[in-house]
Amino acid sequence: MPAVIALSPLGHNKTMNVAQVIFNSVITAAELGIIAIGLTLTFSILKFANFAHVETAVLGAYVAYVFNTTLDWNFTIAIIVAVLIMGFVGIVIDRGVFRIMRNKPDVTPMIASLGLAIAIRHGIQAIWGPQHVRFDFEIHQGLKLFGAFITRPQIGIIVIVVIAMIAFHVMLKFTRIGKAMRATATNPELAQACSIDTEKVVRFVWFIGTGFAALGGILFAWDTQLDPYLGFNLVIPVFCVVLIGGIGSVYGAIVGALIVGFAQNLGVALDFSFVLNGFGLFDFVDQVRLPVAYKPAIIYAAVILVLMFRPHGLAKREML
Repeated sequence: MPAVIALSPLGHNKTMNVAQVIFNSVITAAELGIIAIGLTLTFSILKFANFAHVETAVLGAYVAYVFNTTLDWNFTIAIIVAVLIMGFVGIVIDRGVFRIMRNKPDVTPMIASLGLAIAIRHGIQAIWGPQHVRFDFEIHQGLKLFGAFITRPQIGIIVIVVIAMIAFHVMLKFTRIGKAMRATATNPELAQACSIDTEKVVRFVWFIGTGFAALGGILFAWDTQLDPYLGFNLVIPVFCVVLIGGIGSVYGAIVGALIVGFAQNLGVALDFSFVLNGFGLFDFVDQVRLPVAYKPAIIYAAVILVLMFRPHGLAKREML
């Protein structure tokens, strides 16, 4: 009797639900992409890897949790207020920590961000405890679309991310501050010579970047649950998205998020028995699927494959 190796949750069904994989991949890409945009936006202006970015995403989720559950606010209002508050928190973080490191080598602010990330993570645990928590929202029965099961929060996540990305694109391409951001990212000295207030641009970048991080953290917690170590679980996927898309490229981050989303969901859904059986010549094993725990390994493999052919990521230019 053929062996069954490493069955995933789909292991009882030999036929992969393509529609379900597509939906899961898009949702994963939406959640990772909105956080990665904030991270790569900060890098494009300030030129350092901000490891505290994903922890601000978790902090934003907890701020929304307080408004939603403790103060019994409407969930939508709690999201909006939490995102705005975290935008200003980002400005405070820059003024209090990173402004004094503007002219330092990029290693200095990167290490400072790592220390800040640890402080935020343990501060969250000290205030809210280590237990898992959930938002308070009305639960509806899931929907069946094209053969795939999708929850209403997941539909809301896709809609929110699409609206946020369209608004960001319009701001970046057609507004004065957006043009100033692109100019500062390309050449800050020339931007200053053209009377652009680069410090004002930096403040706005921190506001948008941290606000997007908070929104992404809220969406992750809405789809699953919230705990102080959510940021620890997100830091590698988010940085992989940025590396694949191209460091400093906002639109590359969107493409990178789609690649990561589809790679990890396809990786655990595909049945590799056909390959291991010599493309149908033998019958050594029945089903071979990677366990869900292997998703991080799949992401690493995707990063390696992309960087082998595109060492600077998929995008050629920063922000554009």
